[in-house]
Amino acid sequence: MIGLVIRVLPFWVREPLLVVVGVPFSGLLFYAAIRDQEWIGAALGLAVAVFTAVRIHTIRRALQTRRQLKAMEGMKRIEGI
Repeated sequence: MIGLVIRVLPFWVREPLLVVVGVPFSGLLFYAAIRDQEWIGAALGLAVAVFTAVRIHTIRRALQTRRQLKAMEGMKRIEGI
């Protein structure tokens, strides 16, 4: 069910939502790993943190691309192309 909802949501809703959920969840996993002194919790926390970092990188690149496209559209209007 969650997978379906994630696939249906648009990019600009889905990606920030994954980041907002991923950051505290990875922190919770790290805390549980330290509290219980289990390496598996730390490994899972690291995996979630890496997944979240990839999502942040994806959002950042999409924003940069969007800004560049808007700048190019502005230049085309100025040049009259």
